[in-house]
Amino acid sequence: MENKLENLKIASISKRAIAMMIDEFLISFLIFFAFFDAFKNAKTMQEYMIITDKIFIYIFIAYTIYHYIFIALYGKTIGKMIVKIKCVDMETLQTPNHLRSFIRSIFRNFDEMFLYAGMMIALFDKYNRALHDIVGRCVVVEDN
Repeated sequence: MENKLENLKIASISKRAIAMMIDEFLISFLIFFAFFDAFKNAKTMQEYMIITDKIFIYIFIAYTIYHYIFIALYGKTIGKMIVKIKCVDMETLQTPNHLRSFIRSIFRNFDEMFLYAGMMIALFDKYNRALHDIVGRCVVVEDN
């Protein structure tokens, strides 16, 4: 496996972080827009939190679908497209198949719920892989 990866440039943690922020903004905007009627009357942070708790399952599903579809079809989300990185299968170096993309997406979302603890693994991994990359058997590389 390591021989296959020698010819690829592993994406930097900073590029991955920028891509993640772009994706977070896009999905958050879509969720806010979709539930605008609920949010428009909120006046305090507590009211926003209550609304967010009520629609949590929709948020989780939106994030899962977004990451699953983009990784399975293109190997990259919109954020990754902008910073020119992509996710590839560790064995084939191709776009991850649907199962691996789905597993990666689910683990990514659970990781997000636990304050991105699994993403901290990337700081110590040889290939800058977060927990969801390791479980999904993927690596994020530069997209030329």
